[in-house]
Amino acid sequence: MRSMLALVLVASASPSLGDCPQGMHFLFGCDIIERGARVEMCSGDGKIQYRYSVDGITELEFIGPGWGGIKNHVQGLHGHAYASATRQGNMFYAAFVDRDLMNFDAGSPGAGSPNPAVVQVYDSEEAFVDPENDDPIARRVCYPPSIELDGNNFGPG
Repeated sequence: MRSMLALVLVASASPSLGDCPQGMHFLFGCDIIERGARVEMCSGDGKIQYRYSVDGITELEFIGPGWGGIKNHVQGLHGHAYASATRQGNMFYAAFVDRDLMNFDAGSPGAGSPNPAVVQVYDSEEAFVDPENDDPIARRVCYPPSIELDGNNFGPG
């Protein structure tokens, strides 16, 4: 079941859309320049694979239940932030993107936010799904030119 809020952290040195497990498709990816990191997410059958890599070495990779949603405010994003996420134990790994990246309008001029995508980690379901308050335990900003997402399957779905 997909909940009200979500995003996923996944990273690897250089993205490869072919790195998704069989039966899953690429969902989201971005570089986190200041850490030499990459986050990527793949989805399929209600699950999301999360991969976080630094300097090409995978530091965290798992497959968990898929979550999606909308938050009214996420630091650095203007307006509503759309998310896809997964969890491992009580930890929620989410990717949030600016509404403009979702291609709701064919004539959209591009993202208006200074940081059109962020990856955040939450220590409880309550913190993750809270639409008004945003209190992650970790936050990383995506390098805008590196952001890739499947706008048809990302977010609340």
